[in-house]
Amino acid sequence: MKIFYLTVLLAAVNAQTPGTCSQEVLDAYSKCAGYVAYGQVAPSAVAAIGSPVGHLSICYGDWPECNDLQRLGLSPAGDCTINTWKGAYTNVRTFITECPNPLPPRSPPTTFCTATKMVLSEFYSQLYTDVVRNNNNEKFVYNSASKTIVVNSNGQCLEGIPVPAPAYGIGGVKTAPCDPKNFNQKWYVDNNQIMIGSYCLSTDPFKRGSAVSVEPCNYGKQYITNQFFADCTTVTTNYVRIVSTRGKRISEYYSGLYFNDPANNFNELFTWDAGTKMFKSASSQQCLDSFLGSDGKYKIHTYDCDVNNGNQKWI
Repeated sequence: MKIFYLTVLLAAVNAQTPGTCSQEVLDAYSKCAGYVAYGQVAPSAVAAIGSPVGHLSICYGDWPECNDLQRLGLSPAGDCTINTWKGAYTNVRTFITECPNPLPPRSPPTTFCTATKMVLSEFYSQLYTDVVRNNNNEKFVYNSASKTIVVNSNGQCLEGIPVPAPAYGIGGVKTAPCDPKNFNQKWYVDNNQIMIGSYCLSTDPFKRGSAVSVEPCNYGKQYITNQFFADCTTVTTNYVRIVSTRGKRISEYYSGLYFNDPANNFNELFTWDAGTKMFKSASSQQCLDSFLGSDGKYKIHTYDCDVNNGNQKWI
């Protein structure tokens, strides 16, 4: 009798009240959710479908697997609940809504630039950075709901290339036919980085035609790393180099300044503000500053910028 009672109690605890949607609506939801959030938990699918980007993706016809859910969700059958998490129920009408009429124009493609204004470009399914040429190879469409990045030139998605077994991780990048079930095509564009898991796109921002690779993300100062990629319209900094008559370049290192052979790195880059007459180091984010040394001679280093500091004014 005790065993029987325990069995009944466990069954009661584990039982969940079914949602109110018909099987047709449930099938349509499963089809759509499996497309936009394959392998993820139900709340992720609901969030993606109901997001502004996801909603427009359905309305534009970019997610055809969601057409049935959109149709049924707006019908009387759509006023029902689905079990989307442990004991949590969501009404379909909360994430399926009418498409705007007329539809708004699509968001324009994005171009991604390095800190030195080299642009990300596709060529024969490979990625490079080069000078801006304003062609379709440089234009990408990022869908923040499905996490895909599509290049205009071949209509394919960016895909991370897994490292061969027994190692693991992402070892490269290419473009490939878009597949919503392919986790290697899920990217995040954030904090001036293009990320897949804990790996980021990387390039040599000082060399034209540099191949783009993938490496573990650097979460430090992105603007002085090879992983910096931002919307080109936001990359407005113009860098200069300070060069001697013999071709040596001033380079900053731990606030010290040195004349070195060209190294093509961020330590050689400065910004010049004609209004304040100040040079600012890209690597230290400090300004060129003169000071009187202990030997009675004037020297230069970088120091915290201060527009009122006469030792930081240059002509």
